[in-house]
Parts: sequence; structure tokens; C-alpha cells
Amino acid sequence: MPSRLHGKLFNERGFTLIELLIVISIIGVLSVIAIPRFSNAIVLANTAKVQSDLSVINTSITLYQAENGSYPSSIKTDLKDYIVDIDNLKPPKGECLLRDGTKIDVKDSDYTLSGDKTQALCQSHAINEFGRKDK
Repeated sequence: MPSRLHGKLFNERGFTLIELLIVISIIGVLSVIAIPRFSNAIVLANTAKVQSDLSVINTSITLYQAENGSYPSSIKTDLKDYIVDIDNLKPPKGECLLRDGTKIDVKDSDYTLSGDKTQALCQSHAINEFGRKDK
């Protein structure tokens, strides 16, 4: 019995070197196509988050101004009653897309107010500066 089992193991065929190289080449081509698309998806997701956050902050600024008659001097302190969990409202790390087609690397850890305190900014860019050219 052991001799028959031993013989069957050696009679089975495996993959040839050519077959393995072809499969590895196909995986390489697919990864070359997929990685840039994935990278672009991350940039678009970061951009959407910045737009959403700036919209929330700008709405809060408007509400604050309507109730208090002046604009807030600080996002973190003055708008804490208008934004839930304001301490965790931070820009995403990574690249974001501007409407002029350029990408910026977001390094700031907080959103800021414009000089006249009427709108929120991310790295000195207002909400209308973020997004794709075609939208």
C-alpha cells in the first residue's frame, strides 16, 4: 500500500515556471492599473471631508452670528455649542484637490477662521476652493 501512495504523489503535475510567470505578470499589470485609481479615491475622499467639515463650521458661524450679533473669535471655544464633538473635528491628513486642479498636502491639525471671521478655512483655503474642476 505505501508503494502505491508514494507513486501517486510523484505522478501529479504542478505548475510550470512559465505558468507562474504569466500569473505574476497579470497580477503586476492589474496592480499598476488599480493603485493610481485607489490613490485618487483617497484624495477625493479627503477633499469631500474637508468640504463637509467647512460647510458644518460655516453654518455654525452663521448661527453664532445670528444669536450673538458678532462673529466667533475661535472655532474650538465659541462654536462648541453648535458642533457636536468639536474637539475631534480635524482636517484629514494627506492630499486634497483644489478646483484649479492642484493638490495640496494638508498638514494643519485644525481648521481656522478667515481674517474677517465670517468663514472657516483649511490651510488658508475656503470651501469654494476645494473640489474637482468639472463640478
